[in-house]
Amino acid sequence: MRLGLLGFGDTAATRLAGWSAAMQPGWPTWSVSDPHVADAWMISGAAVDVLDRDVLTIRHPLGSGERLSLNRAEVDRPLAFATPLPDGFVSAEFFDAGEEQSVRQRLQRFEAWLRPLRSQFALGAQLIERLPRHKGEVVHVVHDGRLLAVLDLARWQAGLLTAVRPVDLSMADWVRRPSRANDIPTSFIRLPLNRVLWTYAVRSARYLLPPRYRQQVIHLRRVPSLPARWFDELHLLLMRELMARPGVFSDLCHRTGADAAALAHHLAALYFAGAVTTDPDSARRAEPAARRALLSLQFDQAGGEADPTQRLASSGLGAPSSILREPSHSPLRPATDAQAVPQPLDKV
Repeated sequence: MRLGLLGFGDTAATRLAGWSAAMQPGWPTWSVSDPHVADAWMISGAAVDVLDRDVLTIRHPLGSGERLSLNRAEVDRPLAFATPLPDGFVSAEFFDAGEEQSVRQRLQRFEAWLRPLRSQFALGAQLIERLPRHKGEVVHVVHDGRLLAVLDLARWQAGLLTAVRPVDLSMADWVRRPSRANDIPTSFIRLPLNRVLWTYAVRSARYLLPPRYRQQVIHLRRVPSLPARWFDELHLLLMRELMARPGVFSDLCHRTGADAAALAHHLAALYFAGAVTTDPDSARRAEPAARRALLSLQFDQAGGEADPTQRLASSGLGAPSSILREPSHSPLRPATDAQAVPQPLDKV
């Protein structure tokens, strides 16, 4: 799982990153990431200024003079504030960033809230292993006589039981069914399979890139139909570079400034989302649609750096990536000058 740390100094952020990364039996592992693409946020209460009941500014990175604006009504992921909280600010989601047990308890609350995401991750792990044996089929995923998921591998759709647990999926049987058994119950979460596979690939520590992508020329086939904020800077940069000119793996390392491990990880996510191919004819046929979709992402933003590879320099502990700061991408936005001064507490 990906954890965003906002407003913490270097010492506190490093300590939180170490505690969150320590593996606990039976629980997911966490890694600190760009806050814009994180699954959950820990926010330093000492770095928060309250503007009104729902709007906050966060001094991030601490000591930089930069501020981010956050409207709590727009938040789409779990968050918690490290004490002390600002005077007059009320939140039921708080923890002690100096106590490891308090941090672990907060992470476990995040994990409970994120169970649907964790279940998609578990399903994605099995899909990658089983897809070659079930191409074009309808599969029911069943455990102890209970239907957990319906997979239509011809229409590339999935239905997932809302309350399913990752452990249930890991013990389930995959049962081939006739094509007419592809109806997804109305109570299930309906998901395109490319989203399930992306959810797994971007979070997995496994090496997932097919071997041919290390030797053959790589082409952009399409922009995945995913929320814009799911792409990080390297995903976006790779798609732009491949639209400009296909290339082999080593060439892309040079053109993006990414190391081989990072490039392989990001290419694998794009591969499982159907974005890249080694088939030039397939890419050529899809080029007009891919070009239109890429332009719609609007990632040539005014005021950006002249050298796009410089955007890769920001770390998970530093400033969020400039390319994803537009409101369409994240609830976190650059604070305006008018938002720099907190409102009187009687207005909160």
